[in-house]
Amino acid sequence: MAHAIAIPKLGLTMTDCTLRSWEKADGEKVTEGETLYTIETEKITSEIQADRDGYLERAAAVDTVCAVGARIGWLHDTAGAVGRGASATDTASAAPAPIAAPVPAPVPADADAGAETGAAAPLSLRAVAADGTRLLVSPIARRLAAARGLDLSGIVGSGPGGAILRRDVETAAPAPAASRASGADPRPVPAPVPARAAIARDAGDRVAARRPLDGMRRTIAETMMRSLSTSAQMTGFARVDMGEAMRLRAACLASEAEFGVRVTWTDIVLKAAAVALRAVPALNRAIVGDEVVEWACVDIGLAVALDDGLIVPVLRDVDTKSIAEIARERRDLVDRARTGRLRRHEIEGATFTLSNFGSYDGDFETPILQPPQSALLGIGRIADEAVVRDGLVVARPTMMLSLTFDHRLIDGAVAGRFRSKLRAFLEDPMLLAARLR
Repeated sequence: MAHAIAIPKLGLTMTDCTLRSWEKADGEKVTEGETLYTIETEKITSEIQADRDGYLERAAAVDTVCAVGARIGWLHDTAGAVGRGASATDTASAAPAPIAAPVPAPVPADADAGAETGAAAPLSLRAVAADGTRLLVSPIARRLAAARGLDLSGIVGSGPGGAILRRDVETAAPAPAASRASGADPRPVPAPVPARAAIARDAGDRVAARRPLDGMRRTIAETMMRSLSTSAQMTGFARVDMGEAMRLRAACLASEAEFGVRVTWTDIVLKAAAVALRAVPALNRAIVGDEVVEWACVDIGLAVALDDGLIVPVLRDVDTKSIAEIARERRDLVDRARTGRLRRHEIEGATFTLSNFGSYDGDFETPILQPPQSALLGIGRIADEAVVRDGLVVARPTMMLSLTFDHRLIDGAVAGRFRSKLRAFLEDPMLLAARLR
């Protein structure tokens, strides 16, 4: 009997993923609980374990983009059944089997005829451009293009290897209104806009490379646009004298062996921001649907730059932890973020975010909120600046704070109180002493 291996839904917004690796060979014996394959979904890489014993038959290639619920292989009860796929006698494979979590019906967008049975969408090389170049096209995209009278050679594919998918055809020429609703509109339908590829190809040698906007970069793009289009964002700035904070960090570095970790500026600001959020709880809120939710916890996301994008792991209950505890948790999360070993729950649920662009010699920016959060703090580099103290011009180490907040929910006065509290904690770290544990 064959048992289907299907792509699980690992998050509320997950619709597809990229199959990054198979951990077992075709025909190899698999034991329940062993890692079977790895997928990249949105911003993380997840290892998926086998939910039963069996002999593996793979049906999808590495780097294939698969919809949630898509069938990518089978686990057979006997080694001799490998190669048969889901045969007529294998009734267990009539529907996709869940792996680690219940799997919903396959998502039709960008899937092909195979999506009707849960199979990973196949791609075809049967389309040929006018210049003889062979094109990688999914069957549903080919049929849709034919129905709309489009030349496939003028469409840029966003699938693996530049494959043209359904969404690419729809982007090139949306369906006429008459085909989307009952009752045809007698007015003429405007001619389709020239496909992106035809325009881009005019650039000739000026184009160094083309690649699909997918995976992490697509997720970041969609999240940032959604954030800006659904909130009223404003950024306020404050300058902080970091002289006393530097003394605190020097003391922490002197105790590095005892702490077991090297304390950074980020750790100190994380602690100060968490305490400031407790002091000004009106900033630790969010609009969720038609409600205003005030969070009982202070879970802070930390923006971590990657080679191909950005990820925001979450430190939990930061206000209750010492600076050394924060440093250890931060180091662990950042290390695993940069090696693709974060788990989904470790990038979800932040109530506030910290972005340190000072490590790139930035002074201040206008960071974009992470939905549904209502506030995000950016910190710049620490640099000497001429300031007036007691009538004298002196050099002091200063840092700029950039606080972006959602003006729908947070008034300027609330944001100002938070910046004042945070500045006070950083300029006089003794105010944190009762909370350093």
